[in-house]
Amino acid sequence: MIKEIHSFDSYEDFIKNFFGNSVFADPHLEFDHGNLYRSLNKDDRKVFLVTKDETVKGLFVWLILPDDQYIEMLIGLSKEAAPIQEMLAYMEDSYRGYQLDFVINPQHHVFCDLLQSKHAKFDAEQQWMVWEKEVENQYPYEIVLLSPEYEAQYMEEHSIDTYWTAEKVINAKDRFRVFLAIHEGRVVGYLDVTHCYEKNEPYALWVDDAFQDQGYAQALLQAATHMNKPKKMMVLVDVHHFDEIEMLQSIGFVPAVGTNSVCATYQA
Repeated sequence: MIKEIHSFDSYEDFIKNFFGNSVFADPHLEFDHGNLYRSLNKDDRKVFLVTKDETVKGLFVWLILPDDQYIEMLIGLSKEAAPIQEMLAYMEDSYRGYQLDFVINPQHHVFCDLLQSKHAKFDAEQQWMVWEKEVENQYPYEIVLLSPEYEAQYMEEHSIDTYWTAEKVINAKDRFRVFLAIHEGRVVGYLDVTHCYEKNEPYALWVDDAFQDQGYAQALLQAATHMNKPKKMMVLVDVHHFDEIEMLQSIGFVPAVGTNSVCATYQA
């Protein structure tokens, strides 16, 4: 049975079973418990409980954006196939035609197998890295915040194959900061990064091909981490991108234990 809930008070024992569990932990929950507890105060989020014989079998938090026909599972807590199947069937039936996105623990083979059975597209496994130490800036490039002067260039260079397009980022100033790398008056790199949370993260980092491997990515990230203080900064990186991991470590990031994740998506 599935029901929408508006309080976690009766379900804390169930939730605690997933904290720090290497197989069933939810990456969003491990990253920030607020991803669960703040969901009750958001109009675009719904929280569902799956039960069997009055026993809790699953708890799920969904971001639902009808205008974009987009759904993201923010939290998925269940150890069994049946409640996950029931929840997915409910979402598919309720939101036909929507894109469903997931960020899940790659060790949670029950969940991964179910998504694979639905022919979901999987991205590579990701590792969270957290900024922990100050490192001297070795790249004296011109790094500025987005301003009207550079807005057209930023929009021209920005990826369009993403939910957070340039236009949406610009219109979400309460959520995002945009840092630009400037060379001789031209935008040669950008970084879209959140600033409104206790743990913030980059959403998009781009450097022009002609300026790759010259330290522009490091300079953009360092500018973001410095302005973000005293809040924490996290970066999601492909576990097989060893050069990128080394680059992040060179500017003070270290791997966050137990937060590996994999993204999957399919159409309802």
